[in-house]
Amino acid sequence: MKIRLNSVRRGLPLLLTLLAVPVWSGEPSKEPYPVTVMATVLFDVDGRAREFNVLDEETLPPQFLQGIKSRFVNARIPPQFEGRSPATFRTGVRLEMLISPNEAGATVKIQSLNVEPLPLQRYFASYPDDIGRVGGWEGQVRAICTVGITGVCSAIQVEALPGMPDSVRRFAKSSLEKWVFEPQELNGRAVEGEYIMSVQLSTVDAMPVDFRVPKFDRVLLGR
Repeated sequence: MKIRLNSVRRGLPLLLTLLAVPVWSGEPSKEPYPVTVMATVLFDVDGRAREFNVLDEETLPPQFLQGIKSRFVNARIPPQFEGRSPATFRTGVRLEMLISPNEAGATVKIQSLNVEPLPLQRYFASYPDDIGRVGGWEGQVRAICTVGITGVCSAIQVEALPGMPDSVRRFAKSSLEKWVFEPQELNGRAVEGEYIMSVQLSTVDAMPVDFRVPKFDRVLLGR
């Protein structure tokens, strides 16, 4: 069984360019692979990034980290207001990137960019039993969390295609109910925000093949 969080583009537009940026050499992987970088950013009253903190930056290669930080320096959002007065805005930012190794080292391309409350604690409920018993099942569900000023979901809305089992909907809701966030701040005051979690679930197709059945019959049965 697998649970995969999909990236969801959400929130304020953020003008941040990070395309074809050389990163580090010596990467053993030869195939493109995803990397997620999370940060907290303080935008001033003009919507410019004035302070930023890249989470777990000590785990990132120096050249890659330098490239990330140089882009945050130029990051901007539409100016925010408290009433009619310009306001500062502190928020989490999540970058989903694709690293493509090459002879010079590697390049980075942004897959999605999210301006959202910063998750501090994640939790996933038990995998739905009915889905776990079905080999080769795949499905996706989306849950929208209204993050209150205390950092937990004050409301959760679950969206899925018609026919999605109720157990999957309950799984998404039960999971987000235990997430803890760092709320977004307007002029230093915690405000409500929105976080969207898109989860794709799948179970391994472990159905055994009965080799006692002649091959031609197996082909017919598989039609």
